[in-house]
Amino acid sequence: GGGIRTPDQLFTKQPLYPTAVFGIALNEGLFHVQTDTTKRTENELESFCLRNYTPGGSLMGIHGEGTVGYDKGKGCYYARVPVGKLPNGKTRYVRRTARSKTEAQKIRRQLLNDRDNAPLVVQRDVTFRAFATQHLDGEARQEIREVTRRGYLYLLEKFAYPRFGEMVLSDIKSTELSAFFLELRTTHSASLVNQLRGAMSRVMTSALNHQMIADNPVQRTRRLRRLEGDTTLSQRPWTLDECKQAMSVSIGTEMDLFIHLAVLTGARLGEMLGLRWGDIDFEENTLTIQRTLTELRGARSENAVKGVPTFSPPKTAKSVRTLTFGQSLAYSLERHKTAQNALRREAGEAWVKTDQVFTNAIGQAVWVSNFSAKYRKFLRVNGLRHQNPHALRHAFAINALGLGIDLPSISRALGHASLQITLDIYAKESKDLQNRATEGLSAWFE
Repeated sequence: GGGIRTPDQLFTKQPLYPTAVFGIALNEGLFHVQTDTTKRTENELESFCLRNYTPGGSLMGIHGEGTVGYDKGKGCYYARVPVGKLPNGKTRYVRRTARSKTEAQKIRRQLLNDRDNAPLVVQRDVTFRAFATQHLDGEARQEIREVTRRGYLYLLEKFAYPRFGEMVLSDIKSTELSAFFLELRTTHSASLVNQLRGAMSRVMTSALNHQMIADNPVQRTRRLRRLEGDTTLSQRPWTLDECKQAMSVSIGTEMDLFIHLAVLTGARLGEMLGLRWGDIDFEENTLTIQRTLTELRGARSENAVKGVPTFSPPKTAKSVRTLTFGQSLAYSLERHKTAQNALRREAGEAWVKTDQVFTNAIGQAVWVSNFSAKYRKFLRVNGLRHQNPHALRHAFAINALGLGIDLPSISRALGHASLQITLDIYAKESKDLQNRATEGLSAWFE
């Protein structure tokens, strides 16, 4: 009933500790339930308080409990309590000054009480479509990649707006959303439904941050799983022999460097097409991936207008990476540079200096769609089993696993944000290799 006390007060070993302290301790995992506190030693509680105690004599609030401190510049105590989110997503605080620490603690308790008992003001007239448009045209531009943002706009326009577009945000219930996602799953893939769910959840999370709704109903729905028997666009990756054949027939063709890069580095299509000669160190035999080329078209175009090839940072921070390459790729790079120099001489003054590795006939960045069409033609002409460019990335990973390369090294080469992502994608292949290893070792001792 007395609120949070300072550690100095707690260390006096008074018989009753404030409930708020135990609430924080409970969140920290110090106690399993509040009634269990009498069974714990005072040393445990003191240790907890010390971890959250500042030299200024305040118990640092966690989980939204606020703080009490001393402002040396103004020569006064203060109480500060988090009360919500700012438009940029950062925490908004209310701060009040006091003449003493005791007064500051009373003010902090009052601020917490006012905050926790204040009714949430919900803007009843804001529709899902209106807020989603505002969010995706505003703050989302600073938070997600442009190609992702436009993908969300497309999914919402095609699937979500017809059902929920004119509904008021606070009227959208999780039960309705669950039924909607399950209904959509009967005609569309789990991947598409989950992408739509992610887009809607982003909008609702933003509305929650702006205190326009009491909670995010999308988060109380479940992700859809792929069912046995579902058709899939995934392809069986090329084997080592198929990769070797593709590299062999590509030599001297327009696809020479692309095939070698894809098979030997596992880079993403946009990362390869975004390479510049300055990214390649021929003395150290390394190349650095630090940008990606995207083409905003089709579903991700602006008002159905095809966008120009655009450079942007790679998918994640760990996608910026430096890879070492061997002689096969070094020779392919040299052949490609020789062919590009011939194109430059032929183009003359029309040649545009961009330093791009992959260019069109006058030196400009290639259109991803045009390049993909040429790649598909290359496969047909040479009788190679069809693989979309991203499937070559899986071929790199699976073939590397088969050759005994450890998973962390493969993850770093692929530029995955975490090792867990690599484990999730290649769990089956990794387990098969593990089984073969244990079976082989067992057979050796028999």
